Amino acid sequence: MSTVLGISGTALYIFFAQSLNHQVNNRLQTLVGAATPSLNTIKFKGRPSLDRDLSWRDLFSHRQQSLEWFDANGQLIAREGSNFPQMPLSAKAFSTLQNGESIFQQERQIRSVIIAVYTTQNQKNTIQLKGYIRASESTQEIETTLQQLQLGLWLGGATAIFLIGISSVYLTRQALKPTLKSFQHLKQFAADASHELGGPLTKISFASEILLSNPEQLSKPSAQKKVEIIKSGAEQMKYLLEDLLFLSRTDAVSPLIKPEKAIVFVDELLQQLAEHFREVARNQDIDFETNIQPDLVVKGDISQLNRLFSNILTNAFKYTHAGGRVILSLSLSQKDVVVSVEDTGIGIDSQYLPYIFQRFWRAKQVRKQKGLGLGLAISQTIVQQHQGKITVSSTVNVGTCFKIFLPSYRLQSK
Repeated sequence: MSTVLGISGTALYIFFAQSLNHQVNNRLQTLVGAATPSLNTIKFKGRPSLDRDLSWRDLFSHRQQSLEWFDANGQLIAREGSNFPQMPLSAKAFSTLQNGESIFQQERQIRSVIIAVYTTQNQKNTIQLKGYIRASESTQEIETTLQQLQLGLWLGGATAIFLIGISSVYLTRQALKPTLKSFQHLKQFAADASHELGGPLTKISFASEILLSNPEQLSKPSAQKKVEIIKSGAEQMKYLLEDLLFLSRTDAVSPLIKPEKAIVFVDELLQQLAEHFREVARNQDIDFETNIQPDLVVKGDISQLNRLFSNILTNAFKYTHAGGRVILSLSLSQKDVVVSVEDTGIGIDSQYLPYIFQRFWRAKQVRKQKGLGLGLAISQTIVQQHQGKITVSSTVNVGTCFKIFLPSYRLQSK
């Protein structure tokens, strides 16, 4: 930007300076041209005021102009105006000038134009040099104007660079905010993943070391418990890696690339899940109620939607004590299909509600429960991929209600 502004400012300054100089040259050439006929009168009478043709006097634009008349030898005859150049006129230097030709001179703050005046003698048909006329004008005003322009360009350029610098820093920070936020999430994600992997790895390592250090115990019944610990730790790592792989794949997909979606009958999908969770409800002594409206359809990935509803129902049964109740509902609200899962479980403190969809986040009171803290994060990701939304309301020791809103799809009748 400094280079662009510098080049633009320099080009503007040169253009403006040339324009002013061109105007001065034009004024001087017009003035000296108007004064050409007066040379004969002034040579004989010696005073410009005695010239009958005073058209040149009307061209004096201001007091900083002057006119000088010289004979053929370069001797000064008369002068009019102010700001006369100190340089004497050299007849030898200008003897090569043809009739009507002019030449410009610059002396300090005075610009001059010199013209040679010739007359034609009719009898001999020859051209004779009569003298020279020099018109001058002060360039002090132009130089002052150019200095002011230069100062203005410097101040304006410096101000522009300063403002551009501030705005660039601000815009850069604004542009980097998502990157920095993603980087912080990545650091937190890596730290949480390492922490979660540490638990099952410790179990596997500890149980394996005991079995390897005492090979004779492999045939004893106590060895079976250690093998179960290894199996449990391996399964936990397997589920964790599957969840991480799912999230990494969804994060890597460009928002411009929409996954292919099929027609999904939500009521049939929920009925199948309800059959599985009725067995879970009987084993945990939990009352499981369903209120599913038929013939509601969405477009999406059936496996992902199955995982979404399964995650929400699993949490509801996990955090509801025996004797409690879980209600699964499906309804239509305006243009959305609404799936609601309500329980009478332990609930979530209102201060923790903004964090429950963060990866690996778990409230203190449920950290002893089995889980990795990825279920709700995966559920939210699936909902977002289907252009829907998920909401939650909860009260401690009263219960929790999750609502999933998905765009409804109407089947075209034949």
